[in-house]
Amino acid sequence: MSLSKSIKNNPNTYIAFKLKGNPLKISQYEKAYKRIRDLDIIDSDNYRQIHKDALDLDIVLHYLFFGINDSLETQQSYISDIFNLTYYKEKYNSNKPVWDYVLEGFFKNNTINILDNNYINTLETPIHKQYFDCEAKKVESIVKNSTYIRDKKTLIPYIQRQNPINTNKIRVGVFTNDPFENLAPCPYIRIHAIFSELSKCDKYTFFMYGMDSFVMMDIDNILRSKLFDVVIVQRILPFLDLLRQKCEKYSIPIIYETDDDLLAVEKDSPSYEYVKRVENSIKDFINASDVVTVTTDKLSSKFDENKTVIIPNYYVNTVFKPRDDIKRAGKLKLGYYGTLTHSQDLFLIKDVILKLKEKYEFDFEIIGGFNESDEISDDWFKAIELPPDNMNFKKFMNWLSKTVNWDIAIVPLKDTIFNQSKSELKYIELSVLSIPAVYSDMCVYNSVIENGLNGFLAKSDNDWIEKIEMLINDEFLRKQISQNAQKDVFENYTLNNRVNLWDAILSKYG
Repeated sequence: MSLSKSIKNNPNTYIAFKLKGNPLKISQYEKAYKRIRDLDIIDSDNYRQIHKDALDLDIVLHYLFFGINDSLETQQSYISDIFNLTYYKEKYNSNKPVWDYVLEGFFKNNTINILDNNYINTLETPIHKQYFDCEAKKVESIVKNSTYIRDKKTLIPYIQRQNPINTNKIRVGVFTNDPFENLAPCPYIRIHAIFSELSKCDKYTFFMYGMDSFVMMDIDNILRSKLFDVVIVQRILPFLDLLRQKCEKYSIPIIYETDDDLLAVEKDSPSYEYVKRVENSIKDFINASDVVTVTTDKLSSKFDENKTVIIPNYYVNTVFKPRDDIKRAGKLKLGYYGTLTHSQDLFLIKDVILKLKEKYEFDFEIIGGFNESDEISDDWFKAIELPPDNMNFKKFMNWLSKTVNWDIAIVPLKDTIFNQSKSELKYIELSVLSIPAVYSDMCVYNSVIENGLNGFLAKSDNDWIEKIEMLINDEFLRKQISQNAQKDVFENYTLNNRVNLWDAILSKYG
């Protein structure tokens, strides 16, 4: 009995006894024992609840010979949460993450969780102390030396800090409900492209939070002090009320950015039920906002004129290149593209297309537009399959510019309260692609289109037929319209102008 106690009380003796004197294994286990003990990553109380047979044995010793065979889920119940065992296993193909890390992984600069910026600098100091001390220093260094931050390894530790990091720049917290790893058109155009360009002036530090950050954050523990000088929110967030309350508590001005009249979403929209559930949160946030930024005059009329700023959409010249050619040979092609919520728009011109097909030989190509649930016949159009990642704005526009070979574009839009607040983004994109178009004659387009100069407007079926026929029959007219429209966009829809508008808004928060 005394021999058993003496073995248990001496780790090296216990290891030698268990390994039957094998020198190579003894050396490995001794190193692993010391490093796990010094890192202090095992919660002894939690461990003994699971391994009641550990009794008076050192828990690190017990773990090395017994606990290490537990499932990773069980191990995670007593291994520090800082060390994400599943993450480590998947990233480094290791079935024994702790063992691998202390013997090899640390020396390869392996990370131990998705937010780890190699915060662990030694195997001789408790992991909690290292992680939080080094995390704080690295985050401070990054924030002080950066102007545009998208890395979750910095964003999440920063927003959950107790104290702000003071810099000589205006700290702007930006929140959008889309993932920044796969940006859709709205956040790309309205948020990313503008702020990444504005960040180059070195007056601001932009903290860019998206859905891919939200899912990893402890939402209840965000913004525990005045971490930002101003907060910008685009459209809707799952924690809109909490963010507003935190901003109000710490006197952080807020800006609400939207390109749609979300409170006027129609019942047949896929977003209707969700928007209705959070309608009061949106209203409260708008009421609490210092500034509201929108895309059009019509949309601005929905908000308090004293705090609303119009920032029109523009040509994002970093996403797709202009074309200066028009199609001159081959079968005539008309085309339409849009998201999968625009079937009601397309049905506006179904009869028009069918009547034109009685007189002219052409293909009418549709990209997107219809949902799977729409009851449609394909006798009047040819569907073009959407590419993978089609909601990624940069990828989609690059694909579109190489795919469409249209003589004429058709842009129907149902005249609803919601649609009246939309912007002329289609006009901008089609003009850059050198495709002349006929647009619905409503406020979205009749404020920018001059009939016969940079496009055509149509309201009735006869209007649509007449305007499309003019373009079908006159190649020179198609060329003139496309050239005029492209010239208009290059002169009046520039990124720099929109950057200057945002600069004027944000500079007052310094």
